[in-house]
Amino acid sequence: MQKIPDLGKNTVGKPDPWGKFRGLAWWQLVLSVAPIVLLPIGGAIGGAVGAAGLFTNLSLARKQFGTPVKVLAMLGVVFASYLGYLLIAALLYNLIKG
Repeated sequence: MQKIPDLGKNTVGKPDPWGKFRGLAWWQLVLSVAPIVLLPIGGAIGGAVGAAGLFTNLSLARKQFGTPVKVLAMLGVVFASYLGYLLIAALLYNLIKG
């Protein structure tokens, strides 16, 4: 008898696009996705800074730190992302407007 394929799984050689998010606690997911909110706010610049913050927080979430250290580090990345966006936007605004 032929086995029915499981459609929920990826085929061999095809990466899982959601694999980096699987297995994380809810607070790790929230803190990881928080920097990408810059995308609708800041367009391409906000999206680039937010994506960098997202991937940084995803890597921090997988590290073997204690929970309080991990929370503080991930919050620091979120605040650094927003501050970095504001600094880049202000610099570009001053360069364009003179």
